[in-house]
Amino acid sequence: MKLLWLNFVQFYLTIGFKFYYKRKDVVYQEKIPKDKAVIFLSNHQNALLDPLLVSISSTRKNYFLTRAAVFKNSTVAKLLNSLQMLPVYRMIDGVNNIQKNRAIFTFCTEFLDQKKSIILFPEGNHSLKRKVRPLKKGAARIIQETLQKFPKREIIIIPVGVNYQAPTEYGDSMSVYFGKHISPTKFWDGSQLDMQELNKTISTELKQLTSHIESISDYEQNLKNLKNLKIDFTSPIAVNKCLQNDFLKTENKIKKPSSLYLFFIFLIKVFYFIPYFIWKKVAFPKITEDEFIGTFRYVLIITLAPIYLLLLVFSSFLFFGKTIGLTLLGIGIILPLVTLRVK
Repeated sequence: MKLLWLNFVQFYLTIGFKFYYKRKDVVYQEKIPKDKAVIFLSNHQNALLDPLLVSISSTRKNYFLTRAAVFKNSTVAKLLNSLQMLPVYRMIDGVNNIQKNRAIFTFCTEFLDQKKSIILFPEGNHSLKRKVRPLKKGAARIIQETLQKFPKREIIIIPVGVNYQAPTEYGDSMSVYFGKHISPTKFWDGSQLDMQELNKTISTELKQLTSHIESISDYEQNLKNLKNLKIDFTSPIAVNKCLQNDFLKTENKIKKPSSLYLFFIFLIKVFYFIPYFIWKKVAFPKITEDEFIGTFRYVLIITLAPIYLLLLVFSSFLFFGKTIGLTLLGIGIILPLVTLRVK
């Protein structure tokens, strides 16, 4: 039953992304094993969208470590737990709560011994800045504890780069890059893990899988230079090469939205007027962090928009007949799909 639920959710989310992203690319530098213990370690920019996109793209039924703050509501907590999400506590959640991480880490070691897969975000927080932030030691501690308890268990670390062109906008383009596999045994002396060297290796890999503007003092200017070049941020190799070559011209450029695309966006807003109104006037004003804009918009699109469309179609059936109802159903489905594919 649990597997059926997870398959349904994964399928539904996959369909939902087709109604949300203009382009979604997935790049595998090595094949992802299906019968080994795997830890996916990803950069973290875009709140809940990151783990969903990484999980769907990985082809595995993953467990997630998610910040504890989103588990405060009991109903939400039950839903997240059903999706194999586990709370991880930070200092901001209170010193007393930090101790709860010990039990969570123990669960993770048992999952790995069972050859399951886990998604972690070692930066420890999210940020829309296009750079890889210093990594925390949580993932390394889980790996160390697993090797101490189950020394014969092979663990594979796969770094993941998640890249967005414009993460706060509807109809964005994005990419997920799965990097080369890393074996923790290279950093294991039989009893202890060299966490510092392991994190250094993972960080180096992540910086190649996503756009990384190293300089803090010149960050804004470098970002402005990249945007002026209209560079495609979903191609991290091209972006990082551009940075290293002092902003020489690049062929990986994005095109300005066409008038036809903007017209179709207008039609979507008209057709889905009520969901759009709720998003613009009710949900959006309550968002305090830009990192959550994409997450809340996506959630509304996959929940409120289908409900609105079904109610619209049902009422049309009752008052105007089958033909009008089916026509509206077709428009409601096809319009966003066509819009996101317009050049």
